[in-house]
Amino acid sequence: MDRLVVRDCLLSRISCVLEEERPSDVSVQPVYAVFRESVENGIFCGLATERDIVQHPKWIFADLTEHRECVSVPPNASVTRALKIMDQFGLSALPVLEQKQFLGVVTKHSILNMLLQRERILLKESRKLNSLLTEEHEQIISWSAKLAKLHEASRSLLTVLAHTSIQNDLLQMGIESLSELLETRYGAIGILDASGELNHFVYTGINAELAKTIGQLPQGKGLLGVVIQNNVSLRLDDMSAHPQSAGFPPHHPPMKTLLAVPIARHDRVYGRIYLSDKENGELFSKQDEDLALSFANSLSLVLDNAREIEEVKQARLSLDYMAHFDHLTGLPNRTLLKDRVDQAIYHAHRNHCMIGVLFLDLDNFKVVNDTVGHTCGDALLKSVAQRISDCLREGDTAVRLGGDEFIVLLPDLSDTQDAAKVADKILELLKSPFVIERHEVYASIGISIYPHNAKNMEGLLSTADGAMYYAKKLGKNNYQFFTPEMNSSAQSYIKLEKHLRRALEQHEFVLHYQPQVDVKTGMIIGMEALIRWMSPELGMVNPADFIPLAEDTGLIVPIGAWVLKTACSQARFWHQNGFPVRVAVNLSSRQFHQVQNQQQSQHPLLDAVLNALDEADLPPELLELEITEGILMQHLDTTMDILNALKNIGVRLSIDDFGTGYSSLSYLKRFPIDTLKIDKSFVNDITTDTSDKAIVAAITAMAQQLKLEVVAEGVETVEQLDFLRELQCHFVQGYYFSKPLPAAEFEVILRQGRQLH
Repeated sequence: MDRLVVRDCLLSRISCVLEEERPSDVSVQPVYAVFRESVENGIFCGLATERDIVQHPKWIFADLTEHRECVSVPPNASVTRALKIMDQFGLSALPVLEQKQFLGVVTKHSILNMLLQRERILLKESRKLNSLLTEEHEQIISWSAKLAKLHEASRSLLTVLAHTSIQNDLLQMGIESLSELLETRYGAIGILDASGELNHFVYTGINAELAKTIGQLPQGKGLLGVVIQNNVSLRLDDMSAHPQSAGFPPHHPPMKTLLAVPIARHDRVYGRIYLSDKENGELFSKQDEDLALSFANSLSLVLDNAREIEEVKQARLSLDYMAHFDHLTGLPNRTLLKDRVDQAIYHAHRNHCMIGVLFLDLDNFKVVNDTVGHTCGDALLKSVAQRISDCLREGDTAVRLGGDEFIVLLPDLSDTQDAAKVADKILELLKSPFVIERHEVYASIGISIYPHNAKNMEGLLSTADGAMYYAKKLGKNNYQFFTPEMNSSAQSYIKLEKHLRRALEQHEFVLHYQPQVDVKTGMIIGMEALIRWMSPELGMVNPADFIPLAEDTGLIVPIGAWVLKTACSQARFWHQNGFPVRVAVNLSSRQFHQVQNQQQSQHPLLDAVLNALDEADLPPELLELEITEGILMQHLDTTMDILNALKNIGVRLSIDDFGTGYSSLSYLKRFPIDTLKIDKSFVNDITTDTSDKAIVAAITAMAQQLKLEVVAEGVETVEQLDFLRELQCHFVQGYYFSKPLPAAEFEVILRQGRQLH
């Protein structure tokens, strides 16, 4: 019977009245529902009772409801809630409203009446059920003898409830008992595995020799398949008349009658029981079917319980795995690391040996991840995890902390150099290119030793982390042991990253401009935009310190976009004021090799360049993008597409620091490049070093043959300038002419005639 709610207990006798009416003008009712304007469609104002009228006989209904707080209940509220509200507010009646619409009135009396009605209905049903139970009692007594025989087999099955498997001998005892009870010639039980294939089959009524002749088990594709697929019992008086009776093996003894029941629980079918041909020739009855189902239910309980035990076991194993292992790489996680470190420390303390902790961070992994996408990045991390594991002894532990950070725990060390050997081996293995996009991946490793550097896990991780940061600072792809000095360096690195993350939004960056001068005329033909960071807390930060950090953290992308926009805006301002000089902006590897997602119609770099040009309204030929050789030689097909797209926009392209990277003349002629910039490392000694002279002369001659412009960087002396002039180098820049200047100071040079000597 459904839960009793307010809607079921509405008072049948109420009178709906208008608020201006008087009680004396309407028929007497225990409760009045008062409305404004119209009884049918008006606004419900409240309730008035006989008691209210007795207390104020001369009041109209509006007066009777005006001072009463209108408390109501929704129709689906429980009667318990309605009674509590009436007791709380001292009310004898409550209006029932749904979305402010009056539905009726509920009172304690109406609730009591409904409860009494329900009690009468329940009493009637109880008597009816009692009568049915009495009728069935005799039938139950007649079954009890048969059930007693079956009980022993069922009880044997239930003894294995605490196990996750069922033994064939128990099934054999069960089918023999059931067949004997129902007096059948043949019987069998078939249990299915999760894929629907038979994995248990026992039978009775057929000897081993005949079973061998039959040769195969019933596959459940005929009549037995109907039982399993539809989860229904089947009683056939004549199997030959059924179209699906051909599903039994060809050498199976002939059968006339069939009783088959599913072994099922909660709509899950575990198998089937079938019995055939009663020995007395009678047909299978409904009682026979019920007995077979009773045994099948006992068997299903055992199987279902075994399944639940197995599922709980697997769930616990899964939860334990998720709690202690990294889902991507399968390596232990920080939680399991804590347990392993604690055990290693305990053992090391007792045996007077050392522990090594290696903190490994992949160099520039974020660049790789942004270049090839997160799916390939994840595959790369899995490969790295495997290579690290391949370097370890039995008893060592490789752990993934998260991202591209890994920990290696080396217990039972007798010499600190054993940790160095493992670090060397890891670095060497990581040098081999990975199959994924043919990427080369390197790592920086910090090493901390127990008990020399720390005596607990947090201390060992912290000191190893500090050593790792120091390894990165030294040029990456190396390992460093922790020293106290490194801790200070690591803290400085972390502090710098913290300030860098807010520098852009705090407008702490500025651009300085270094002029590029025509060697023949001395005229300024362009400028290179160079970022400077003036931090309120740190002062002027060297670009050599924060640019690599910006690359590592990915902040170089928004910073690079800001540089583009700011440089274009400044170049447009000077262009409008009669100084059409082009501005050169350096592109980072991270900017150039961003991944284009599905929502983007073109490469993110193209978007950034177009946005900067559009916002500044700068002619594209006044923007030059400087790209290093190393960037160009990565992912050549994609690189070529990006370069061609940039060229189609109309911007100029130059190779920065030419000669220091992966120079390939075969690719150089294919790239749509306008300018080669000779690195200052070659210019420094061109007046004294014959090798540098030859290199600069060769680059200049080659560029002239390829119809490319040449810019020599780092010119600081008149002798260097004279030599470059002899080579017919087109343009130069360096401190000989001017250091990088703030925009206001650079503008002064422009207004003085744009000529430097």
